[in-house]
Amino acid sequence: MLRPDERQHLLELLRPPAGCTLDVAVGTTYSLDLISALMLPLSFAFFDWEHEDGELVADPLALLEALRRYGDRFTIFCQSGQIRLPRKYPPLVTFLEPCIYDVEAPDADGVFHPKVWALRFIAGDGAIRYRVLCLSRNLTFDRCWDTVVALDGELTDRSNAIAVNHPLGDLVAALPGLALRPLPRGRRQGVEKIADELRRVRFTWPDGFDEHQCRFWVAGLDGRTVAPFGARQDKALIVSPFISNSVVDDFLDHTGETHLVSRSECLQELPQKTLQRCKSVSYLAPELVDESDDDDAPSGKDEVLEGLHAKLFVIDRGWDASIFSGSFNATVPALEHNVEFMVELVGKKSRFGVEQFLQQVKGETTFADLLKTYDVNAPSVPVDATAQKLDDLLQAMKRAIAAASPRLIVTAADEKDLFDMRLEWGSAPRWPSAAVETRAWPITQQAERGQALGKSIVFPRLSYGGLTPLIAFSITAKIDETERNAVFVMNLPLHGAPEDRQDRVVRSLIENRDQLLRYILFLLACGDEAAASSGDLRRLLKSPGDGSERGSQNPYLLETMLRALHRSPAQLERVESLLDVLRKQQGSSELLSDDFQKIWGPIWDAARQAMAK
Repeated sequence: MLRPDERQHLLELLRPPAGCTLDVAVGTTYSLDLISALMLPLSFAFFDWEHEDGELVADPLALLEALRRYGDRFTIFCQSGQIRLPRKYPPLVTFLEPCIYDVEAPDADGVFHPKVWALRFIAGDGAIRYRVLCLSRNLTFDRCWDTVVALDGELTDRSNAIAVNHPLGDLVAALPGLALRPLPRGRRQGVEKIADELRRVRFTWPDGFDEHQCRFWVAGLDGRTVAPFGARQDKALIVSPFISNSVVDDFLDHTGETHLVSRSECLQELPQKTLQRCKSVSYLAPELVDESDDDDAPSGKDEVLEGLHAKLFVIDRGWDASIFSGSFNATVPALEHNVEFMVELVGKKSRFGVEQFLQQVKGETTFADLLKTYDVNAPSVPVDATAQKLDDLLQAMKRAIAAASPRLIVTAADEKDLFDMRLEWGSAPRWPSAAVETRAWPITQQAERGQALGKSIVFPRLSYGGLTPLIAFSITAKIDETERNAVFVMNLPLHGAPEDRQDRVVRSLIENRDQLLRYILFLLACGDEAAASSGDLRRLLKSPGDGSERGSQNPYLLETMLRALHRSPAQLERVESLLDVLRKQQGSSELLSDDFQKIWGPIWDAARQAMAK
């Protein structure tokens, strides 16, 4: 299980294996935190994203280079209406805009809920390797207890697909069709390549599990429902933060012994007779729940910000046991309406069965040590009908916004370098009849600039930095005196925006020559394994101190360039790409001095000649 304070484990799992580079990556999540997404390319780029004290790197130049290198190689699909509004807008989010796609489930009563990563790596010998991560965790900073199954495999040269991989391939293949805006050709082809090749990848399953019985399960595609748990269930353990009484009852009716683990607030809503039929009922110990400090994060019936978020089903059948891990909650929506994904691992009951999960071992911390027994005789707490109606109303409003196909049109304002951005609808919106107030604004602006939704609205006089397809929506629903609010972000189609917005972000982050030289040194050190291992990357990632420290980097510039020219001339392409961006912006002469140009020109000419051979 992943601890709530061990988010870096995901970054480690995304990191390419030794001797490999990332080619293409596809990820899915229910909810998405933009700041979390910014950290992903640091893993792909092999950068030192962790300081010596264990804190994650947030250096703008490291993030900038990782995004510039890998922004066209990874694509994230998330449930529409579940992108979180950051407290403060970071300009680097501009590089994430092409990578993120809102999606809707095919079933109007369901949501898009899988948490899967499929990564294609290219080894030094040309072999194609894959890693698939099946998580219960969203791409957010929520402080939850979660699970992950990591599978590595190599693409085979067989012409026929491996049958067990079809559900995995089907999920990835369906993603572009679920997106609310079309993927560009190159990005779509990358997703299609992964979907095709995944069907021919021979995965190495975790030690102790039978590779001939392990499988993938997907639900919610083309009306597809699944019954993964089978008719024979000697014992069952359900670990789920959300539960439906009918699902638990079905387990109880078909299983000799059922153990249930959930959140205490969900257990309170189940009938006493259901809980009393269970062999055991538990919840996560309160002292293990970290309080979230994200006051702005949305919360509702589908979200957990702290505590138990893992989804596990362990089922004993004869001598064997199945462990199901992924996104499925023990709910009716998960099994009948949502797009969901999980992995089934099959091994011996004596090693992986229900009793093994629930036993306590002296001197070790086991899963059972995390749990507290729930009082099954405690009175049930009825569901708050008004709160349920408000949640349903907010969800209906989110769907109505997505169904109306909002888009953005940019036109020049009456002053140079200022723009008007108009939000308009592809089809007439159909709002719920209940009392709902909705406002919208670009996430580059303050919420106070939000405007009420109408036939169309205009966000006037935006600068280059103010333009963005990421639009925040605030929905306030009210029933009698009870009110509930939801704030979320959508990544909308953007038409007419200047094509150089990313270049201007690059220029805004490199404010002086010291920063430029530091960035160039950083670019060259990234391709030098010796420099990276000697700590040069970590040193360059540190913020410069006084002037003498900054100046001490300059003597190494020529030496570093010449070493790159000798070892890997192609590495200098990254520098030329950066310089080309800077040359196009006003004030480039302040950064690119004559002395620097005299050094760089001959080195770049030599690099081009070397690469042409």
